[in-house]
Amino acid sequence: MSYKNDIDIVADLWSTHDQTMRCPQCKGTLTMIQAEPLDDSDGMYTPYKTVIECTNCSFRMSAQSFTILGSVKDFDAHQVEIASWAPSGSRVVTKYNHLLNYDLLKNLKQSSELVEFLIVNDHAVQVIG
Repeated sequence: MSYKNDIDIVADLWSTHDQTMRCPQCKGTLTMIQAEPLDDSDGMYTPYKTVIECTNCSFRMSAQSFTILGSVKDFDAHQVEIASWAPSGSRVVTKYNHLLNYDLLKNLKQSSELVEFLIVNDHAVQVIG
């Protein structure tokens, strides 16, 4: 499997269910470590530090991740607008780059269903619920 950039590697980690993620450098096994929450007083959500390491070589990267409960307000091939709530309870619409399936986004927008979105390094990479 070839990757364009780090966000592709991270997105694949969360979407891989039955197979082991392979290192882009040596094809060894990657390990993902979800660390403590990061102090981000400017953000609306609590991001977590995530470290991805190869068990065989020196490949290592880190990312920030968090989830948002919301619905798809609008989307195109590159960005998705998620309607959700701020911790204060106010309604917010946030735009993220995404790596999500077009048909999935279309269905979610039509249904207005509330789902949980995984945001990694400011990219929506997975729908959890």
